[in-house]
Amino acid sequence: MSAQQSAPAGADASGAKPSRTGASLGFGMPSADGRVMLGQDIEIFQDRPREDLASYGTFAFEAKDRRMQGTQFALICDRSLQPRMTNIGTYKNFRNPHALKLVDAGIVYWPAEGRQMLALVFEMPPARKLMAPNDPAPLKIADDRIIPSIIRPIISILNDLDAADMVHGAIVPENIYVSGAEGLEEAVLGECLSSAPFMRHHALYETVERGMAQPSGRGQGTRENDLYSLGMCVATIVRGVNMTLERSPDKIIRDKLEHGTYSSCASREKIPGPISEFLRGVLNDDETQRWTLVDVNRWLEGRSPGSKQSQSIMKAARPFIFRDQKFWDVRSLAYEFGLHVGEAVSEVEKDHFTLWLKRNFDDKDMEGRLERLRNKEDSSTSDKLAANACMALDPQGPLRYRGLALMPSGFGTAMASAAALGQDLQPYGELLAMQFMNAYIQQRFDHIPDATGYLTLFEKARNFLMQKMPGYGIERAVYLLNKEAVCMSPVLERYFVFTLGHLLQALDALARQQGRPESVLDRHMIAFISVREGKMIDPHLGHIVSRDKIYQLIGMVRTLAAIQRRFQVVSVPALGNWIISLLGPVIDRYNDRDLRQEASRRLNSMPDPGNLSSILELVDSEGTIQNDTQKFIAARQEFAMLLREALMIGAGLKKRKHFGLDAGRQTAMVISAVVSTFSIASFILFHLMSK
Repeated sequence: MSAQQSAPAGADASGAKPSRTGASLGFGMPSADGRVMLGQDIEIFQDRPREDLASYGTFAFEAKDRRMQGTQFALICDRSLQPRMTNIGTYKNFRNPHALKLVDAGIVYWPAEGRQMLALVFEMPPARKLMAPNDPAPLKIADDRIIPSIIRPIISILNDLDAADMVHGAIVPENIYVSGAEGLEEAVLGECLSSAPFMRHHALYETVERGMAQPSGRGQGTRENDLYSLGMCVATIVRGVNMTLERSPDKIIRDKLEHGTYSSCASREKIPGPISEFLRGVLNDDETQRWTLVDVNRWLEGRSPGSKQSQSIMKAARPFIFRDQKFWDVRSLAYEFGLHVGEAVSEVEKDHFTLWLKRNFDDKDMEGRLERLRNKEDSSTSDKLAANACMALDPQGPLRYRGLALMPSGFGTAMASAAALGQDLQPYGELLAMQFMNAYIQQRFDHIPDATGYLTLFEKARNFLMQKMPGYGIERAVYLLNKEAVCMSPVLERYFVFTLGHLLQALDALARQQGRPESVLDRHMIAFISVREGKMIDPHLGHIVSRDKIYQLIGMVRTLAAIQRRFQVVSVPALGNWIISLLGPVIDRYNDRDLRQEASRRLNSMPDPGNLSSILELVDSEGTIQNDTQKFIAARQEFAMLLREALMIGAGLKKRKHFGLDAGRQTAMVISAVVSTFSIASFILFHLMSK
């Protein structure tokens, strides 16, 4: 029987309270019969793949919930996708008929991968997709059906998401299903939980500036970004062609920069008036003029907000030649600079580049940014020079540095994804240390929502980065900047550790294996605990980071015992025995030999070594320690007194001729005094009685 099946009622497989995600986040372990079970009622069939239902980066399989009629399907998700764990409960509560229904979610052991993964179980969607990834064209939908069949249903979902303060971030044709007969079509929008928001998007479905960013670095996004994605889906239907097969992502970005989104996607097609108005509104490249959800709802009600005109892109009278290409605007040039750092730096340092800017663009702000760049970056590396140059030329685009392209809200997602994939985190650390993201935010302070919050967060991460003790450094920055990140400890690579209860269970499973690590908690685990539940470890952090081995062990046991109590995790006997095997130095600190032997005997004969609080009581009892210390002090004092007496006797023995004379004289004197006193008293008493 699997760990999930044996969990008590009302608890997940770790024995912990249900998590804030609203999912059955049990600790998935291999079952005896080889089946993959989510809880007690849902079976996922490993031998029934459904590739047609897979989302970006996931595996899809048929599933069956014995409590429901029909079949379901499960998406198996890797942690590198940064699944939206904290949104599972919110999504599960949606009752919109146009949203794919989530049945349940949880952590399962996936035999094909030999590790734990997240399983998301959904009701079966309609059979037809709007468009499969490699289809040359989308499903044909009549122009007069686009608004009632596609736009209106998806807007109803976005309204529900807006009420829950959540974005969708996965509105692409491959994730839209269509139900109903021809002429009666209705859209069913697919899931958005298996990856970080907007990570799965092709550059076509992103705004120009977000399309330039790497998929993992686009960030949380807004409702307007969802509307933009919906607009591109509608444009795909109207044009009747898969535009992602026509052009590469780079080509799409360049076309949007040069011609604008609407012009590049319409491609001279005759678009019906209402649809054209909708597309011009939601695909507006000026983010201040782009339609909001309120605007779209008014439009659906017949109260047209009107098309808002974008600010025209400033074009040069003469092009700038870079890599044998002609560039007429600075944003396109900045995009190319970010792709070719070395050559970009040499161009920026030439006088003819400055002259081209001054002659063609009357932009005092940009000139000021470039001038500050030259004044303070003379001795900088080429990577830093190129990053600053791109930031000065295109402050709306992503921050570009050493192959990274990040928006502020995407920094943490990109770094956590890189950590999960085992990639180098050094560039992220450099960006924090050099305060690049702070400079980027300050440059666009009025246009970035919660800019102050981001500045505070990045400065806090930078301060943590400067501290080298366990629980800090780059590891802490990963969890601070991404609340969805699971524990990235190298020894937990096979485990999906999202909660502290999972961490305890993973350590218990790790303790059963050969070649377990020397220490129980490593830097990643300490940082993960401290960021997620600081009260569990921060009071003991001074012990854990101490150079004293005894203090380290005591701090570790205190922390793990606190986690077990807080999350009501069932017995972890393997972990308990592992801890007991390490506690030799702690037992040896007792001064009383009998106490040491008794403590060791009790530890090794505990009826339930998986109760970490019991272990803690044996090795960290304040009364026992104080009593042992007091007895040791008294014994030392007694020993010192006896030692002094022995020294005095020894000194007397060295003078054998006179040894005992002084003591004998004193004794004789005392005896004589007593005898004399007794004789005198007897004489006086006799004399009185004789009268």
